[in-house]
Amino acid sequence: MAKITTVIDIGSNSARMAIYRRTSRFAFHLIYETKSKVRISEGCYESGGVLGQIPMDRAIYALKEFVQIAKAHKSRKIFCVATSALRDAPNAKVLLDRAKKECGVSIKVIDGKKEALYGGIACANLSHYKDGITMDIGGGSTECALIQDGKIIDLISLDIGTIRLKELFFDKKNNIEGARAFIQAQLANVPSHFRHHRVFGVGGTIRALSKMIMKYKRYPIQEVHGYEVNVEQNIKFFEKISQASEDKLDSMGVPQDRIDNIRSGSLILQMFLTFFGAKEIVTSGVGVREGVFLSDLLRGHKNSFPKGINPSINCIEDRFMLDKKYAEMTRRESLKIFDALFPLHKLDEQCKKLLHIASYLSSIGRILNFYNAEYHGSYFLLNALEYGFSHTERMSICLLVEYSGKKIPQDESIRHISDMMPKLLSLQWLSFMLALAENLCRSEGNMQIRYEYVKPKTLRIYTIADLYLAKENINKLHKPEPLQIEFIKV
Repeated sequence: MAKITTVIDIGSNSARMAIYRRTSRFAFHLIYETKSKVRISEGCYESGGVLGQIPMDRAIYALKEFVQIAKAHKSRKIFCVATSALRDAPNAKVLLDRAKKECGVSIKVIDGKKEALYGGIACANLSHYKDGITMDIGGGSTECALIQDGKIIDLISLDIGTIRLKELFFDKKNNIEGARAFIQAQLANVPSHFRHHRVFGVGGTIRALSKMIMKYKRYPIQEVHGYEVNVEQNIKFFEKISQASEDKLDSMGVPQDRIDNIRSGSLILQMFLTFFGAKEIVTSGVGVREGVFLSDLLRGHKNSFPKGINPSINCIEDRFMLDKKYAEMTRRESLKIFDALFPLHKLDEQCKKLLHIASYLSSIGRILNFYNAEYHGSYFLLNALEYGFSHTERMSICLLVEYSGKKIPQDESIRHISDMMPKLLSLQWLSFMLALAENLCRSEGNMQIRYEYVKPKTLRIYTIADLYLAKENINKLHKPEPLQIEFIKV
């Protein structure tokens, strides 16, 4: 596979391009992304799907610059796919021929199920949940993939899209009831097993609505990927958006590039959520482009990462980790301490997972500067642990790295995130165990250390080394509860 790969997605509303750099076999990161609101489907739903000359011109202009940018990034491979508008258009070949001749790009028009598959591949591999229904609301169609245990079970594509509904029902008559009937007729074709309490929200409409909710709630993380929306608490908000007049949307906080189609998108969303019986939306920052890229990256692996592989962690290792041996030592000793002290802290497997990741990546901030490395590492990880982690996990790991061995504050510095974090005492225990392991790993080269918890509240550390510096630093660590530490040289 090429080290730098470009994926272009020509949708009914926008043409988007993403450029990815692979850092090792299963590790990658996004290095460039852009879009153009070419609106290739403009006017086509009232003219039998025929693409207009002006929309096609806009698409060609955008494609030319996309290719120039991709080449400037030394991209060796360019995938270009087109979805609903082109697969419905009787004159699609006109655009395909122009793209080949004028831009040097071969556009692959994919069918609805292939589009649903790409969205499913992206969510199944890059979300922190492995079960649910993807829902990709596009301009001309909506695609869904049913995912169970990280595997794609079934796919559907329906001719329901934001621009299609806008032009057929919203523009002239503002016929919301007609739009409802149109959606309901399409939903009648959905198999009965497409039911789940969780929907992965793919596409610009759902991302825009999620960002509005995040802004209203003053949510502490700006990253929309992985943001979880409670359906019951927000369904009336979706209804309010779909029923508002277009001139009121700006004052409601709707982004300018979504004002003309968010009402139809919001109507589609609420009706699908009710049909699926969904209770939560997991907002997805990934979709068709990531699915196209991953289907190439994971060919020969059944469109799934091998067990134990997380692309974000692997990419962090490749780009920022100076000493993998030290990182592995710190992780191993942290988990041994966790197991030894379990009778005292009684933390669950989820907390152990947090310690597992935080201890392995805790030294990452040194790539920028040794001083304040914990602070630098926390910022790195908050932004780099993008795939496969919930927002709660990301914030918890960053907090452990930033306050390793220190007393985690209870004031305004973390109060705004306290409702999405584990209990403070749990975090303090994890922070202490991480700091204890870090100090021991810095001093004990051979790492022949054994731990034993004995009552009353004593941790015995058996080692062949003197650990003079470690003992001095460990005495200064903030302990979440009274705990004696005894060093026994063997």
